Amino acid sequence: EPIGEVWLLSDIENMKTGLTADSTTVYPESIVEELVGHALPRFPLMVKYISANEWLSVQVHPDDELAKLNEGEPWGKSECWYFLGEGQVLAGMKEREKSIHDIREKDLNHIHLRRGDLLSLPAGIVHAIGPGSKLIEIQQNSDITYRLFDWNRGRELNLDRALNVSKPFLMPKLEEKMNHFEWKYFSIEKTCSFSGKGICITIGDKPSLYVVIDDLFEMDTEFLAVTLGPFWGEAI
Repeated sequence: EPIGEVWLLSDIENMKTGLTADSTTVYPESIVEELVGHALPRFPLMVKYISANEWLSVQVHPDDELAKLNEGEPWGKSECWYFLGEGQVLAGMKEREKSIHDIREKDLNHIHLRRGDLLSLPAGIVHAIGPGSKLIEIQQNSDITYRLFDWNRGRELNLDRALNVSKPFLMPKLEEKMNHFEWKYFSIEKTCSFSGKGICITIGDKPSLYVVIDDLFEMDTEFLAVTLGPFWGEAI
């Protein structure tokens, strides 16, 4: 069957990414302290490669406070998308008073993206990725998703939970031709050379990911270098 997304880096239970280090396989949970400097409930970030041929579900994610309160999770799911080509998304509600139970395509902002654009979405923004979109998704390491609408594909919806976490006043932020992006969760820089501690993601047709810890990573072409933001230095 078609595969719409590949988890390049995950520390979610039963979906942990094996990383090759000195010809042995390690898992993200085992290198948290080396990367962050102290323990965390799980590896902080998740990275996906997404290629959508049709509209993905209209969904929303809880923020840090609500994820802890309602799901017993250590944090929520704020995310950003770096586009590898032309793309389209629905993100942010046009009318704050619109009922979550009746959300459809026309109720959300239709945003067109170009290669190199980055769209950041704090938790609480209702969104969907559209057909023809190929992107790198960088997010807090969480798999909490509430569906509002699924284009009549018959999958379960989570309308009451979505209503509880949705923030109609929030809008995504577009960084056209992104070279540097900074957030409390992580920073991203497009570069050919990175040293220190972070995650490096190639941006070709078949993206690859490298976790770098006190080392130097260089390429002939630009890649995304991701470093942790101040959020991860706080007590979680």
